[in-house]
Amino acid sequence: MACLYPGHRRCPCGPDILILKFASDVLRLAAVNTPSMLTTPLSVIAGIVLGEYSVKSGWFNSETMLYMAFVTIANYSQTSFELGYALKFMRVMLLFLTAFFNLWGFIAGTVISVLCLIFNKTIAGKSYIYPLVPFSFSELKKRLVRNRLPHEEKRES
Repeated sequence: MACLYPGHRRCPCGPDILILKFASDVLRLAAVNTPSMLTTPLSVIAGIVLGEYSVKSGWFNSETMLYMAFVTIANYSQTSFELGYALKFMRVMLLFLTAFFNLWGFIAGTVISVLCLIFNKTIAGKSYIYPLVPFSFSELKKRLVRNRLPHEEKRES
């Protein structure tokens, strides 16, 4: 496999990322089955300890760990569980295409991923990127700009 980062000691394009994806899935499923009070602190502590140990022992490099930390946090912010796994599948496809075909594989994988997001519909029949495709300025404004909640003024007694 060709490496996009030839100057690095270990290639971040290789099997490291796939192993970390599997490990983050295992930690996420463990967090789902943990009582809610313990979920966040245990996940954070486990991620820090395992991440530091794996970098110090030489299993993974710090760039790969940073990438996976970003991906895992972004995956937790997804409201749709199915969309999260679909995006994970698309990331793995993008990694394989990039590993085998370098820049052209990365471009093709990115185009395929964006097209899948645009043309697939939710159960409600809307696009996953609804306010953008089809474009709706009012809905986009609602999602990007926080409106003030109505409130009643306090009466002095």
